[in-house]
Amino acid sequence: MNRNIVFRAKAIEDGHWVSGELHTMAFRPHIHLNSLEKADIDPTTIGQFTGWRDKNDKPIFEGDIVSLVIPDGSTRLFVVTWGNKLRNLKPLPGFEDDGTPVEVTGWFFRWGGNYLLPSYIGHVPDYKRMTVVGNIYDNKEMLDDDYEACLEGKRELTGNTCCLSNKPGVKVFMYDLKDERGEWLARVILTSDGLYMAYSEYGNFYHVFNAPGKDGIRKFMVGISPDYFGGKLCEVEWFTSAKKVEMAARRHAKFILPVLQQAIREQLEKED
Repeated sequence: MNRNIVFRAKAIEDGHWVSGELHTMAFRPHIHLNSLEKADIDPTTIGQFTGWRDKNDKPIFEGDIVSLVIPDGSTRLFVVTWGNKLRNLKPLPGFEDDGTPVEVTGWFFRWGGNYLLPSYIGHVPDYKRMTVVGNIYDNKEMLDDDYEACLEGKRELTGNTCCLSNKPGVKVFMYDLKDERGEWLARVILTSDGLYMAYSEYGNFYHVFNAPGKDGIRKFMVGISPDYFGGKLCEVEWFTSAKKVEMAARRHAKFILPVLQQAIREQLEKED
């Protein structure tokens, strides 16, 4: 399979649009422009290249506003978005139509409350007759619809998830954490049997709490202090000086633990 997977977003430094290889699991989300250059980006403006190009051979990205002259001569504006929609399709010859809808996942042209797939007229797809005229971030005034509705389906960089591991009875909790500026901070994984693992710009650490208590690992983590936590992280064996490990562990505990504790509290409140 040969797919050109490219993302676009606004650069933090000057607000210009940049495109390339997206990296969100970093202290600051960024896009690699080439092998030597990268740009920190605003993660709320991330959009993926659809693989389509308009009538002028301009790449069409998620979040773009495109115009199309329809057969009656009028012009309509569409927003490019990703979605999951149900469609009733024509059955194959010899098959009976039972009215069962099919779920279609992919790129759509949003117009009002309608999500349209590209149609072909004279073997030419709609997007080859469209023109990119703006995007939902720089050209809100072009949209008749509610702006927030146009953000439907946008990816989230943070979220608290839970799943079952292959080990019977063990739950796994994953947290993608952001700092007070909304920038990516760390990915933390907890297991109900006491494992802590974290990948962050403040160091990558793991520790096993052998006795997280009857209330579970999440409530245990909410109740500990950064000093206690940092001390536990120092117990990991590293091929470096003990002093450097201690400094890194204390820094990790100071910046990661309070944000993790707040995320856990919010998760537990929702469950209650």
